[in-house]
Amino acid sequence: MKATERQLWWIAVLLIALSRLPFIFYGYGSEEDAWALPLVTERIANTHHYEVSRLPGHPFQELAYTLIWDKGPVVYNLLTLIISTAGIGAFMLTLMHLRNKNWLLAGIALAATPIVFINCTNDMDYMWAISFMMISLYAIFRDRIVLAGIFIGMAVGCRITSGAIALPYLYLIYQLTKGDHRLKSAFIFCASIGITTLIIFIPVLMNYGLSFFTYYEHFPIPGFAKNFYKGSIGAFGTIGFAVVVFYLIKILQRRKIIHHAIDNHRKISAQVLMMSSAAIMLYLIAFIKLPLKSAFIIPLTPYIWMNAALLLEKKEIRIAAIAMIISCFLLGINLADPLRGSSVSRWSIEKEIAGQKIAIDPISGVFSADISKRVQRTTYAKAVLQQTDTIQSKTYIIAGWWLADILVLQRGKENKNVVFGYYTEQDSLKNMKANNYQIYYLPQQEEYNDLRFKGSFTKAYAKAL
Repeated sequence: MKATERQLWWIAVLLIALSRLPFIFYGYGSEEDAWALPLVTERIANTHHYEVSRLPGHPFQELAYTLIWDKGPVVYNLLTLIISTAGIGAFMLTLMHLRNKNWLLAGIALAATPIVFINCTNDMDYMWAISFMMISLYAIFRDRIVLAGIFIGMAVGCRITSGAIALPYLYLIYQLTKGDHRLKSAFIFCASIGITTLIIFIPVLMNYGLSFFTYYEHFPIPGFAKNFYKGSIGAFGTIGFAVVVFYLIKILQRRKIIHHAIDNHRKISAQVLMMSSAAIMLYLIAFIKLPLKSAFIIPLTPYIWMNAALLLEKKEIRIAAIAMIISCFLLGINLADPLRGSSVSRWSIEKEIAGQKIAIDPISGVFSADISKRVQRTTYAKAVLQQTDTIQSKTYIIAGWWLADILVLQRGKENKNVVFGYYTEQDSLKNMKANNYQIYYLPQQEEYNDLRFKGSFTKAYAKAL
């Protein structure tokens, strides 16, 4: 690495970190899981008894957060910012190691991809896992096979699906290693992953046995329109997704694609292209099978931009990076729910699509909409607490997807007469009613409570708050 490149890399890493810093002050995140994490880490820290924030468990991150469990959302989010910036830095270092002229622009494009930007500023585990995967990849090129395996094990400890990347990385290790050392390197890599993963998952195994290896989804997977949105505009933004599609078509139309990618390091570039393409396919299949969140697209993003760095010209990468930045802040197609969606500008066009109110907003992109959503979500949760603070009778409230937010925000100032619950089966509601509880539900939670338990009974026991 040349001195000028090293300096440019440090400047890029610093600017990427600073670009995220203003946005870590808006609560733990827009997902209910983001608010569940501080609740679980508090219990682990105080009881010294491990429990998952959600199955199948994310023990590396959950246990790491116990060290700062009482420091509040800014510190939680700052830790994610640091780790995610390190991962993007490792991504650029890998391309620099390959002497790829597009390393800086590809790094900017990755950092500016809306779904990546969003998850660099909250406490979720997506960017933790990706960052450890990127550091592992750089370690492979530096012939640090044990270290590469350890970082994959750490990634698995954040998100268990990270283990799938071991297969493309194994291919790369096999191709980069000479002769008789191939099997030895592959074994060391796999053993490092296995040992690290086992150590990290010991608390999970002790508490849950092998039953932890599952994923509970109590609601049906949405229809095609919502899933397509999550995997496209919801991840890349309107302009960003259009650019991704345009360049994908352009790449497929080119002849001898591999030769476009190869400068002086012909063989290595081809191997990296094969590895990253395999990673994209693996995680695309995983998303298609379980398309619940736009964030599930994140594992594809570094490999998309790695391929772009190999296959596109510098001018094309520059346009793509600019498109990602614009998509973060402009021309969004966003959920316009006044309680858990984003705020809308007066220039927005509102439509109802697939049963949800959607705003096409020229001055609010995917990222800015997420920040707005975080603000509105917290504002509503605080309003609920204020409304219930003076209740004197025994009360139970079905809070659903607002439960974690409410429990975090009310810590230390709970109204002992009021119990907030998640979704609640009919027999429990019947027993509470018999014990003179007043039962309420928050907006839309009566629908989801019925859907969760496959019935139509919630309104018979509860009324809207």
